[in-house]
Amino acid sequence: MSLDTQTFGISRYWLSSALTKLPSNPELFSASSLCTARKTFLAGKNQVAAIKNWLVSSEDVTVSSKQATLTDLGRLMAAKDSRAESAWTWWLFHLHLCANQDSFPYCTFFKEFEFEMNSWLSFDEIIAKLVDSQHGDSRVTENTVKTYFEGIEQTFQPTWPIYGLGLVERRSAPVESKKELIRRCRAEPKDLIVLYATLLLQHKFFTNQSTVEAKQLIDKGLGRILGIGIGNVRSALDRIHQDMTLGKFIQYSHAANLDSIQFLKKGDDALKQVRLHTYEGGNVRWP
Repeated sequence: MSLDTQTFGISRYWLSSALTKLPSNPELFSASSLCTARKTFLAGKNQVAAIKNWLVSSEDVTVSSKQATLTDLGRLMAAKDSRAESAWTWWLFHLHLCANQDSFPYCTFFKEFEFEMNSWLSFDEIIAKLVDSQHGDSRVTENTVKTYFEGIEQTFQPTWPIYGLGLVERRSAPVESKKELIRRCRAEPKDLIVLYATLLLQHKFFTNQSTVEAKQLIDKGLGRILGIGIGNVRSALDRIHQDMTLGKFIQYSHAANLDSIQFLKKGDDALKQVRLHTYEGGNVRWP
């Protein structure tokens, strides 16, 4: 499965409209409600399809039969940030996309592309790497990857909220190119964000394990999806371990050849607690 963006990114207005309108109109994304959806989102038919795909891949919405409903995550966003203005809302959006293996090529871009000081890439170079990264029977064509990444690249534009997280930067390309150059860059996420990402990846990939090697989570993207190096991941885990509040969720132990994370609280309940705590604390702000 892939994130079919139809070449369109997800805007703050579109997320806000979904959070506020879906509860009273769960058939908003059905074929019979297309006219209503176009008026609600101020969008065309393909854009409405893209909005739905973004929302499902980010786990804010579930779709069954003709109805679309907000998930627990979506309902909390609606209750705490219905205008989709909070940096925490967009960190949640980003992290759930990265943890969802069905969000290719978004998850692949953030989990497999290194952030390096001089690693500027053109749009075509990124597409080539994304095409080569595919495995198994679910491969899609180069043209399809271009279509999907076109929408993702749009979210990397200044003034767009995902760009505002500080995970990507861009610069002008040679005159003959129509696209700017892009590279991953280092970020400075709060320890709360690192904790949430750790809990989320454990829940997605090691559900039945109460203790997980840190390397296993790093191999699943912990670090890269946050824009930090392995050493910074371990430093953050150490601080979380010693924190009076955050240390109630995980305990981190490290030795010369092995470090592990014990999950004192895990699963949906732990994720819900951290989400709510972070919204109420207001500690996560835009860079």
